[in-house]
Amino acid sequence: MGSYRGIEIAHWLQNVLVGIQYLALGVLVVVALIAVAGPNRPDTAIPIEASWFNPLGFFAEDGGGFAALTEGMLLMIFIYWGWDTILSLNEETKEREKTPGRAAVAATLILLATYLLTTVAAISYAGVGTDGIGLGNEDNAGDVFSAISEPVLGDWSWIVLVAVLVSAVASTQTTILPAARGTLAMGVYRALPTQFAKIHRKYKTPTVSTMFIGGVAIVIYVLLSLLGENAYGDVLLAIGLQIAFYYGLTAFACVWYFRKDIAQGGKDLWIKGILPMLGGLILLFAFVKSAIDMWSPDYGYLGGWTVPGTSVEIGSVFLLGIGSIVLGLPIMFLIARRQEQKPFFRGESLHHDTPVLAPE
Repeated sequence: MGSYRGIEIAHWLQNVLVGIQYLALGVLVVVALIAVAGPNRPDTAIPIEASWFNPLGFFAEDGGGFAALTEGMLLMIFIYWGWDTILSLNEETKEREKTPGRAAVAATLILLATYLLTTVAAISYAGVGTDGIGLGNEDNAGDVFSAISEPVLGDWSWIVLVAVLVSAVASTQTTILPAARGTLAMGVYRALPTQFAKIHRKYKTPTVSTMFIGGVAIVIYVLLSLLGENAYGDVLLAIGLQIAFYYGLTAFACVWYFRKDIAQGGKDLWIKGILPMLGGLILLFAFVKSAIDMWSPDYGYLGGWTVPGTSVEIGSVFLLGIGSIVLGLPIMFLIARRQEQKPFFRGESLHHDTPVLAPE
């Protein structure tokens, strides 16, 4: 409801939720690092090594590191998924010419510091063993924080649980807000029915778009719950694949859209050409390599699906990731056949010289 009632309410709520998360994680990280450096260090603790920060360490001799690198790239993309909320809300921010860019840089630095410190604290305190609180223990793979929070914080371990719960609530906003603004823009430029372009007179937020995205999220959650808890793990892996797909498309679209500006060279060449193209190629590599790995029924938690009449097995993560992308194609073709949407798909309602039509 905060996303529907106004951006100021959503902004205030998100600040509170994120603040609680960082406070809890900060306490966990500081206490864990102090324990590791102190005389009464836990038996599982291992010293921090410079090799942990060597990206070339992924390329192990047995080849397993290469697969870990691509899987890590998808995880990285998933982690940064909420980052595009900053840019999706640029027209609703103060000093929108500067604030979104500055916020994006600040968010990147904060995220890097947070993930780096949390990861180092967890590894150095719990170790990588396969027993007890070791990070190599399969019983801890689903929830590392639950495994290490009590040994680190004792009776105060509940604050980590609060952080995890708050994180789940905060992530719903970082999903609904940019998605609703995306469908709003699609409605404005007639890629979707114009109902998606409706703005609430009082709250100045997308109405149909917000309710639609929220409704779809509820339906998907219910369907996944019917498949069991393991379905959520596979969906998270599949989402990384989908994000790589549409981020990569966006990068290539940027190069094509600004092709005339790129031809002028200079800053335009780098900002609108070389860097987006490089990013698109990296994401294309991550998408293709990960899709190949996900084909295996051993990749993920739900297992695989056997093609009727054959012995071919397809992994559940591949089905969820690629299947949802393929499912979108007939939906797009059906929408493109509607008279209202034909101008968009003919390139008439959105092109390089189209004025900004999004409502203020």
